[in-house]
Amino acid sequence: MKIFYQLIFVVFVALAPQLGAAELDQSLQDAQFYFLIDADTKEVLLAKNPDVRIPPSSMTKMMTAYVVFDQIKKGRISLNNQCLIGKDAWRKSGSSMFLNYGDVVSIEELLRGLLAISGNDAAVALAESTGNGIDNFVAMMNDKAQEIGLKNSHFQNPHGLYDPNHYMSVRDLGTLGVSIYQNLSQYLSYFGIPEFTYRHIKQYNHNPLILIQYDGVIGGKTGFTNQGGYGVTNIVKHNNRTLVAVVNRSKTPKLRAAAIEALMNYGFENYKKITLFEKGQTVTSLKTWLGAKSAVRVATKEQVAFNLPREKSIDSVKVKVKYKTPLYTPIAKGEQVATMYVEVAGYRDFEYPLFAEEAIDKAGYFKRINQILRYKFSNIIQ
Repeated sequence: MKIFYQLIFVVFVALAPQLGAAELDQSLQDAQFYFLIDADTKEVLLAKNPDVRIPPSSMTKMMTAYVVFDQIKKGRISLNNQCLIGKDAWRKSGSSMFLNYGDVVSIEELLRGLLAISGNDAAVALAESTGNGIDNFVAMMNDKAQEIGLKNSHFQNPHGLYDPNHYMSVRDLGTLGVSIYQNLSQYLSYFGIPEFTYRHIKQYNHNPLILIQYDGVIGGKTGFTNQGGYGVTNIVKHNNRTLVAVVNRSKTPKLRAAAIEALMNYGFENYKKITLFEKGQTVTSLKTWLGAKSAVRVATKEQVAFNLPREKSIDSVKVKVKYKTPLYTPIAKGEQVATMYVEVAGYRDFEYPLFAEEAIDKAGYFKRINQILRYKFSNIIQ
């Protein structure tokens, strides 16, 4: 068995005029913790101290909402379910939607109060009513964190008030934002509500990108505690790209706003998305050996796309397919038969598994004999 490389094509990418190395905005140079990721390709575009465990403050409520929306999605509860407000929610300190003891409020209304104006009372009410108690709900939060791949997160409560054992990294906050975007698409509008009124008390969302109506902003969540400083996570979809950005431990709301805007601007202005193949699109055909068909069409199960830095001097994008030859039959539909390598000079490499688009049976006896004879004859005349 030999490893065979098939050069498929070279994609030339024109980048004119050529830019110098992208300079970071001063607000990012001064920031302590930030993280920027493409929600579709999972490429990290910029990061500083991404894996340090620090207080997430009220950005915790993204996970609180995630657990509740996940239960709704699975049919276990409904947005219309009514919740009786207990003393723990009524007495909760900090930001509030001003729930009263004995109020009857829908889960949907509590979610709006949780995400729009960061109600700590809403967080407690949701945990008590949807999680069979706060302790059980927090366990659900930690289970969900593990499920979606958060490696530096641990939750002690559903609201984010300071606890030394309650922490997240900015990478985990970004990963959570990506998971919300991909898995809870039908509920994204709840993360971008600009204002909320309960008991005739109107309050406004403090999310900086919602306040300035940043182009394509979907939403996210702010946070503040004395120990954690000012933080924010945002999801923005612009043209054909969706970015998730996180800033934490800013010293003031103004610095937080400047940093999150600069982070998003950096991602959209210094990269462009290159799409080579759509999900399921045929990449090439590979020759088979002793098969009912002489070749099998192969495709990826994911979109082949990546962010190309605008400031790089890239002459070409090379695409190669690697597979073992001969490619013996039978081949099952959906079987991985090769790997595609995308090499971007001066930047990075990507790889994608390739799968058979069709089943290829072994050829009949006489056809196999014919193929073998033709192969031997071709070697003789060479």
